[in-house]
Amino acid sequence: MSRIVVILLSLTLLPSAFAAGVRVSFDPSRPEVGPFPTDFLTVPDTAQRNGLRVNLPLPDCKAQPSDCGEIGQLNLLDGFNPNTRITIKFTGPINPDTLRDGVFYIALDPVLPGRFMLGPVGQAIPIDQPIWDPSTNTAYAKPDSQLEAGRRYLIVVTDRVRDTAGDPVTADPNFNACITQGTATIYCAKLSSSLPHVQPLAAGSTVVSASVYTTVAASAWFEQVLPIVDKTPANFARTGTANTISMAKVSGITVHQHTGTNPDSFTDNVLPATADLIAQLGIGGIAFGSFQSPRFADKSLSIPLIPTNSAPQVTGTEEVFFHVYLPKTPAPVRGYPVIIAGHGYGDDSFGIASVIAAANAVGYAVIGMDAVGHGGGPKTSVIFTSTDGTKTTFPAPGRAVDFDGNNKFDLPEGCIILLPGNPVGGRDCYRQTVVDYLQLIHAIRTGIDLDGNGTVDLDPTFINYYGQSYGGGYGALLTAVSPDIKSAVLNVPPGSQADTRMSVGQRPLAILALASRQPSLLNKGVDFIDDIPLRYQAVKLRTTPGAAAIQEFIERLDWLEAPGSAIIHAAYMKQATLPGEAIKKVLFQFAFGDQTVANPSTSALIRSAYMWNQVSMYRHDIARTLDPTIPLNPHTYLVPFGTTLQTIVGFAALQQGITFIASGSEQVPDANQLVHALTGKDLFETPTFDPEQ
Repeated sequence: MSRIVVILLSLTLLPSAFAAGVRVSFDPSRPEVGPFPTDFLTVPDTAQRNGLRVNLPLPDCKAQPSDCGEIGQLNLLDGFNPNTRITIKFTGPINPDTLRDGVFYIALDPVLPGRFMLGPVGQAIPIDQPIWDPSTNTAYAKPDSQLEAGRRYLIVVTDRVRDTAGDPVTADPNFNACITQGTATIYCAKLSSSLPHVQPLAAGSTVVSASVYTTVAASAWFEQVLPIVDKTPANFARTGTANTISMAKVSGITVHQHTGTNPDSFTDNVLPATADLIAQLGIGGIAFGSFQSPRFADKSLSIPLIPTNSAPQVTGTEEVFFHVYLPKTPAPVRGYPVIIAGHGYGDDSFGIASVIAAANAVGYAVIGMDAVGHGGGPKTSVIFTSTDGTKTTFPAPGRAVDFDGNNKFDLPEGCIILLPGNPVGGRDCYRQTVVDYLQLIHAIRTGIDLDGNGTVDLDPTFINYYGQSYGGGYGALLTAVSPDIKSAVLNVPPGSQADTRMSVGQRPLAILALASRQPSLLNKGVDFIDDIPLRYQAVKLRTTPGAAAIQEFIERLDWLEAPGSAIIHAAYMKQATLPGEAIKKVLFQFAFGDQTVANPSTSALIRSAYMWNQVSMYRHDIARTLDPTIPLNPHTYLVPFGTTLQTIVGFAALQQGITFIASGSEQVPDANQLVHALTGKDLFETPTFDPEQ
């Protein structure tokens, strides 16, 4: 019997006596008191799918402009974060180690009809990552599992929470009045009617506080976008003076990336492409093309938050360029099956797509395309050098934007947006990039003739996805919302974009976000300490000055990310697919000890997808015992370049991913066959635990 069931079996709904000890404060009008979140802080709104809109109180906007702007953005949403942090204030000190026993969530009814539920009504969800602030006598915690978007939940506090003397905490008179005279307000009526969901499990302890709230209808934006994409002509066009280029006599490929303006400047990236290598790899040729994609971003490069019953406004169209690696083998009657490659942060369309195409030996066409804000400026091109010295140039315009006007196309310009009072982050980079991939798929569905011979070259019925790092993140979102993705491999994908705080490589992005606020939230010189525990750790005492404000900002950032959150949408891949969509086949690949996308971030995404049996974990710690010279950070282990061991590991992981796509099943292919034969060790496993280090 689980711990939470034992807790619930001992509950009762009888209000506690008005004891003189520590009480659970109850004031749903104040987020810092709560319990929070609460539907008390919403207003009716028929323009929203949930029928309500968040209505948090604003601070002094002159003194706290960033707080005011962020809360103003939150007040446009139709519910609370499914990964919400709860707030519970007490009138005095408690024993924080009793929080896990005495506080939990209960799933209530879904708001949106016709949806698959993540668990039944009445299901209890434990808390995790508890925090205790002794200066304010306030507890915070996260749900132990990702909650469902567009659903009501009940937060329950019982007298299993004890004060420092070991006595049970008691109820605030205001809470007792609310639940015993529930008809006095609409919110109290809602709260009172929700409490009977605890009753079948009650038998001894006392409910001393509670809150009912509704989670945001996060999928609404993409559900509104899909018909817009279907109605927008893709207008596929072949680009360049030649339709395709044969790789038979290519001796070199150079990506001539546009990196600056006034005057124009370029950086050349030479890809390893000798004729002998190409002959071994089985790449027959490369075709170049473009399509028109609807734009939803405005001049600030952000996508406005709109009521969830409203269709997003198209702000224009953009010509998006892509290229296709074609196999040497003849195309099947319906065209080549497709793998769309999603590149990582700072990479471009020629990065991971080239690696996947090189490892592909089963006849897939592999498509590379730049994500928003990537690939250099509009004058980027790719130059092919033949064995006789002839050069052929194809336009390959990138999608970077000189947003700050410094005449350079710098990362994260055009992708990570930090507007005053509106920390969009990468949310809208994700959303617009997913739209562009949806439109690429639309173009494939309507028929793409790459070489102009009158024959469709890409099979519209077998479209798959393989994304690495950042491409695994927006790829998870794409896989969740696209009706046409059959299977996907997500390599080292991030979960929440707020998780950059845990990353060695991407921590500067978190520092930039905190420093950009007014006032700055950095509390350790040019760095920060956030006092946020990992999952399964002991209760964290929040004692670092400034940590409270950092935590509050991170929670807002995570909440604002909801319409473009891979974590929130992950359940739509299989466990609770969107209406009319089929179950997706997904393989998660990640590396133990990843320093760029921290393991807890990827673990959160996998856990939200309910797919722990669809995981391959590369044990870089074991690999380093075989070769201590390989880099400490295994983040790019999918790329088979470097030492002999790195080549073996990368090739094995690529073959695992491609075999998974080709298999038509959910079974995780064994990546150890080649590795063990050459090293004597198994370096890949399906983990039986959540790597949360």
